[in-house]
Amino acid sequence: MKKMDVSTYRNETTAKLVKLEERQISIFKTLQKIEKHLEKLNGQTTSNTYSIIKFRTYGSAALFVIPIIVTLIMRVII
Repeated sequence: MKKMDVSTYRNETTAKLVKLEERQISIFKTLQKIEKHLEKLNGQTTSNTYSIIKFRTYGSAALFVIPIIVTLIMRVII
C-alpha cells in the first residue's frame, strides 16, 4: 500500500466531501420537486373523491325517483 502525505490526503478528502455535498443538494432539490408534485396530486385526489361522492348521490337519488315518476306517468296514461 502506498503511503500518502497529509496534504494529498486532505485534498482528496475535501474533494470527496464537496462532491458528496453537491450530490446531497441535488437530492434535496429533487425531493422538494417530488413533494410539490405529490401535494398537487393529493389535491386532485381530494377533488376527484368529492366528484365521485356527488355522482353517487345523484345516481342514488335518480334510482329512487325515476321509478316513482314512471309509475305516476303510467297511472295517468292508463
